[in-house]
Amino acid sequence: PFSGTEPRCGSSGWNATDWRAAVEHIQTAAADEGLPPLIYGIDSVHGASYCRGATLLPQQLGLAASFDESLAAASGWLTGKDSRAAATPWMFAPILGVATHPLWPRVYETFGEDPLLVARMGAAVVEGMQRRGGEGEIPARAAACMKHFVGYSAPRNGHDREGAWLSRRELEQTYLPPFQAAVDAGVQSAMESYQEVNGEPVVGSAALLQGLLRERLGFEGLLVTDWHEVGNLHDFHRVARSPEEAVLLAIGGSSSLDMSMVPTDESFSVLMGRLHARGAIDEARLDVSALRVLRLKEWLGLLPPPPAVRPAPWSHSEATVRLVESVGSASDAALAHEAARATVTLLKNAPPFGDDERPPLLPLLPFDKGGSVRRVLVTGP
Repeated sequence: PFSGTEPRCGSSGWNATDWRAAVEHIQTAAADEGLPPLIYGIDSVHGASYCRGATLLPQQLGLAASFDESLAAASGWLTGKDSRAAATPWMFAPILGVATHPLWPRVYETFGEDPLLVARMGAAVVEGMQRRGGEGEIPARAAACMKHFVGYSAPRNGHDREGAWLSRRELEQTYLPPFQAAVDAGVQSAMESYQEVNGEPVVGSAALLQGLLRERLGFEGLLVTDWHEVGNLHDFHRVARSPEEAVLLAIGGSSSLDMSMVPTDESFSVLMGRLHARGAIDEARLDVSALRVLRLKEWLGLLPPPPAVRPAPWSHSEATVRLVESVGSASDAALAHEAARATVTLLKNAPPFGDDERPPLLPLLPFDKGGSVRRVLVTGP
């Protein structure tokens, strides 16, 4: 009901209460099967946009135009608060690609073309998103997911998902600094990207996902694929002869991947089981990823303290009720309004509302009537 334009099951979207009821049902079913609590992640790039009634914020490109790190942190905090209220505490954001190709259709989702600005704003959003909530709120934390690692914003021809060709210097000087800043800010998870870098699919690259991400940047958190990227090694990139070989390349090839994002089929886990059963994927490799998943769940407060088997009810503490009721509040709207005002950008110094009888917004004209201002320097991302 939260995807697409047509109502489903009588609803065109779930509010925080609806989300909590659905997630608690999922957690109860998991507990009945003897499984640990599940983690639910969803895109939350400019507010908890899949939660009906949540306050939406400027897109990242707009937020970057404010050059205000405190505002970025506040925006991240609001997104995290509403995500926790909806019991979806894993947010697939922020986007840390540096927008270097103007034809790329996702430029508006980035913090712009300057690596320093992207790094500073991205780290601020991570800090805000992961700030601990109030006493008694369940869940008390939300986890950011930096994406898309790496080079996704530099497609060779500008088309989405087209491969990037990057020199080592360009990669390290332009595209890595935002991810390093997020790691330094304590980001809890990361998402790899759809495309290939220098002819190699990122999802199966030990050099990028182990050598750069884990060893060079020092990232220790959970690494998830973008949508269906393990399967895409066979279906899209055409480097695996079968879906089973795609799983082997992604997991058995030391890529450091932990989770496959495919909520609509079970092929990944089925194929993984087959590969493990015949010894193609070592159990120790699976243990590494399982531990990272459990660590994130523990950090979020999803795991019940021993000796409890089930997590405490999510929806019934007074603090949690207040958290849910805070979604879409007047104070949230005021923050969004403040952010929108801070991101206003003058694109053309013309009279307001097209009224030629009124002076331009900035008193820089006329150039041709002896004015002292002859040239204007426009700079910045």
